Parts: sequence; C-alpha cells; structure tokens
Amino acid sequence: MLKLPSHKRGIAISFVIFFMATTGFSDHALAGTATVNSVSSLDSIQIYCMEEYDNASEPDADFAETIISLAASNDPAQRVTALSQLAVKGSVDSGIVQKILQAAIQDPDPQVRGQAVYAFAQQGCGDLFVVLEQALQDTALSVRLMALDSLGGDERSVALLKQAVEDEDEAQAIKDLAVMKLEALSANNQTRDNGI
Repeated sequence: MLKLPSHKRGIAISFVIFFMATTGFSDHALAGTATVNSVSSLDSIQIYCMEEYDNASEPDADFAETIISLAASNDPAQRVTALSQLAVKGSVDSGIVQKILQAAIQDPDPQVRGQAVYAFAQQGCGDLFVVLEQALQDTALSVRLMALDSLGGDERSVALLKQAVEDEDEAQAIKDLAVMKLEALSANNQTRDNGI
C-alpha cells in the first residue's frame, strides 16, 4: 500500500473518492463480491436542513432557479451538477436545498445518490449520521464510498469505520478507505496529543 505523509493523505483520499464516485468507476471496477441488502437504503429517510442565520450571504434567486432546473432534469449528469453546486452553503435557500436533497437521496441513479450524500454532508443538514449510516448500506459502491468519506472523527463514525474494515462481505475499496481514514484519525490524534 502506498504511504503518503498525513497532510497529503486526506487530499489524495478525497480526490480518489470524488473521481470514482463521479465517473461511476467504483461501481463497475471495484464492486468485487460486496453484498448489500437493498438498492437504496435511503428511501425512507426524511431530511431537514436548517437556515443558518449567521451566514453573511443572501441566497441568489437566479442561481436557485438554475439549480432547481438542473435537479429536475431527466439527465443524471445534470442532477449531479446541481448537487455539486449545493456543496456551497448559503447560495440556495435551505427549504429548496432540503427538497432537492430529499429527492436526490432516493434517486435511481447511484451517481446522483452519491453526490447527494456528499452535498448533504457539506450542508450539515440534521440527522447527518443517520443518512451516512443508511448510505453505507446502499448497493452502489460509489454511494458507500461517498458516505464513508463523509464520516468524521466522532465515536459513532469511528465505530462505522471499524465495522467496514471487519465486514467480510464488504468491497475491498471500502475496507481500504476505512483503514486509511482510521490511520489518518489516529495520526491526527497523536499529533494533537503531542502538542504539535
């Protein structure tokens, strides 16, 4: 396994995850023998995105109209584009964000669901951990990779990372990413503990 310095590891991991998820490469080339219960375990989740009042920028109505149009497209690539734009908080009203993300996490296209998971994490919507936990059960590897990449360093996230490593039925790409994230968290904790 390639060893990178800890400050470059996070950048490399994020790039690989983004590339694999947006190109669909992960679903075809790395699926391996992973088995997961349902097409999308995100179907039953109701999400809630709150307005942040300390945000200095006002939502842009023209931009929101463009995002709504892209999100409603029959073309999955355009829906992915809309979701990638939602990673910037405050550019679209939280009610609109909530509606778009609710539809997107239930989308039949795995690339759209994966991008929705990423946008959901970037927006910081309520019940993030529930969405990530359910996304880790998705049949599409790209969705699971995006969910795994969005996990933080809290105890619940660390437990899910360890579970992914130990799951015999999980794809090797998921296990490798989980190991890399756990190593990065461990390195960050050691650095912080040493006062560096």
